[in-house]
Amino acid sequence: MSVQNSHERTIRAQLHELAQRYAVPHPLRTTWQLASTLIPHFALTYLIYQNWSGPIWITAALLLLNSLFLSRTFVLFHDVMHGSAFRSKRVSDVVGSLMGLLIFMPAHHWQYEHNFHHGSTNDLSRTGIGDMPLLTVRQYQALSPRRQFYYRVLRHPSFLFSLHAFYKLLIFTRVVADKRWPRHVHLSVHLTNLALLAAALGLWATGLGLVVLIQLLSYALGTPIMLFLFYINHHFEQSSWYRADAWNFVDSALHGSSIFLFPPVLRWFSANIGIHNVHHLMPHIPNYHLERCWKDNDLFANSHVIPFFEGLKAMRLRLWDERTERYVGKEGYRFPSASEAADPASEASPA
Repeated sequence: MSVQNSHERTIRAQLHELAQRYAVPHPLRTTWQLASTLIPHFALTYLIYQNWSGPIWITAALLLLNSLFLSRTFVLFHDVMHGSAFRSKRVSDVVGSLMGLLIFMPAHHWQYEHNFHHGSTNDLSRTGIGDMPLLTVRQYQALSPRRQFYYRVLRHPSFLFSLHAFYKLLIFTRVVADKRWPRHVHLSVHLTNLALLAAALGLWATGLGLVVLIQLLSYALGTPIMLFLFYINHHFEQSSWYRADAWNFVDSALHGSSIFLFPPVLRWFSANIGIHNVHHLMPHIPNYHLERCWKDNDLFANSHVIPFFEGLKAMRLRLWDERTERYVGKEGYRFPSASEAADPASEASPA
């Protein structure tokens, strides 16, 4: 144990040194990132508004493109609320709250939930808060048939990245997830809801109610993209998940998060969120420094690097198998229980 603690202290000292070098936001570069994202978003919204009665394929294409810019807005919002975009917390709070309105997100509620995710990622005893629902094979086997069916539906990609994504990012955020959370988190939800209602009523009163529909449709198209950007960084076959007594922050970030290689265009829209183990270890590093930090330091030499099309296969994963310490697909639903595996009578007779 003392050797492990010494190793962790050594890594933490190394992380402190890396943070001094890379966790340095450049306000002008951040401002350019925001401008090059938000200006096209507003321009596309205007074009969709003007073309609403025109050819449907043009409107659909513009909505899809707009959803990509909203997905990038979400990732930049994520960086702002981490404090990696601006040096000033006050500036981060103001900018983040305003950006949150564009993506229907109460900034400080999201921040509180996401900080929990960073402090508990890949801990099997603390899944489901700020992350995707995940059961072990043993936990799944302990469920009733009805609840097993619900879990299978929830974890199916056609549901997880569509209706569940829309619920998680739009409906779930309209209420406080846990009444015990701090007062400023409650205020964030209530004030965001009021601001969104006021904006919608104001646009409707001035004859611009269509703008609200355009934003909702763009957001709905973007929700699978937004969820996928974060999902793939933790939910891959080689990902390490830990029992509570074996979990620690450093190992969970290094071995429970990946380097997911997006194609260049998608890498721009995802603002380097695929370099996720670096981000999890040092969330104050701006997105434009993540790649250099990853490639220039031996600490990340053994990172799980996942090519894009190989990463798409991760959508098949469903359960964590404690026996093999691997993430498994729907075949895990058919694994024998511990009692069945131990009972010779439960094994198939030879032909």
